[in-house]
Amino acid sequence: MVLQKEMGNFKHTNWTKIWAGTWSFLSCSHFGQEYTDLIRFGGRPFLSQSIIFFSKGNSNCWATQNDRDLLGNFLAKEISDDNHKAVEVCNNLKSQVDSILGFIDSTINQNINLSIYNLFLEKVVEYYHHHIYVKYVVDYLPADSLKKLLPYFEEARIYAEIVFKRTEDFIDKLADNISKDLNLPSHLVKCLTHQELENYFKNKIIPPKDLLGQRYHKSVLLFSGQELIVLTGKEVDRIESDIIGLQGFSGQIKGSIAFPGKAIGKARVILDPMKAKDFEEGDVLVAGMTRPDYLSLMKKAAAFVTDGGGILCHAAIVARELKKPCIIGTQKSTIFFKDGDLLEVDADKGIVKKI
Repeated sequence: MVLQKEMGNFKHTNWTKIWAGTWSFLSCSHFGQEYTDLIRFGGRPFLSQSIIFFSKGNSNCWATQNDRDLLGNFLAKEISDDNHKAVEVCNNLKSQVDSILGFIDSTINQNINLSIYNLFLEKVVEYYHHHIYVKYVVDYLPADSLKKLLPYFEEARIYAEIVFKRTEDFIDKLADNISKDLNLPSHLVKCLTHQELENYFKNKIIPPKDLLGQRYHKSVLLFSGQELIVLTGKEVDRIESDIIGLQGFSGQIKGSIAFPGKAIGKARVILDPMKAKDFEEGDVLVAGMTRPDYLSLMKKAAAFVTDGGGILCHAAIVARELKKPCIIGTQKSTIFFKDGDLLEVDADKGIVKKI
């Protein structure tokens, strides 16, 4: 079976979801390369492997907990040995935010060519190196260091939040330009890999339309070092089942407490806040992760539950501000819970239960 042949070295038991959102397939194809090759800490890549699932504009990324722990502990030791390093890291992140946004602003009225695209990717790599540092170090700091340094990290994280939307805006503009050139829907243009996009710029060649359509419907990108494998269709289902593990749901899920409290409400599973309808006061927001465009829903929600996230994720920051129960890092809440399920959120214990 193809899955066994190509997936053997990906069959670990400790996969953990590290983010979820509305990033394009094209963006995901570069993220994986960054994670397993381009972004390094202490000479080691951020991740040894990563898996990114994609379906109709929604994506989520999985890494091994071992990789996450190795990075977090390495970064925490740097900060613990030199607290001034924390301020430096936060300032570096904010500087990279200014740099990448300035670059995007400078290209607003330009037709994006290969040179501009590659410069954009260089900026993305520079930015995400600092973003990853800030995002992961806080979950591994000793309690006394975290209490003292969290305000600095939180300020930098909030400052950086706009980058996610602006980089996808850049990709949307790029896709719109190519769509007109090829007479191909822009959502299919965004299903090119980074390497395929380069081939388009150089040779005006892209994969068949039906293959891009399959990727858009359901696909998975597997990264190990510089290697990329893209699979579609039923292979994706097998990977979800064999690697992520979709069996054994007992009606409740555990996660990390971002803000304590209890709530009962109707589950609203929202993958794209721009498409959310009829979200009511007192509903429980269930999401892969949240971003600023979720804020209007979060103000109505009785509680937040997310698949991914850490101390500095958007949901945790907003929960502390709004003082609403919030459980993060559940891994599979958006898979197991359905719209309309009645949920009991116990953020004192970190448990979400279907009742």
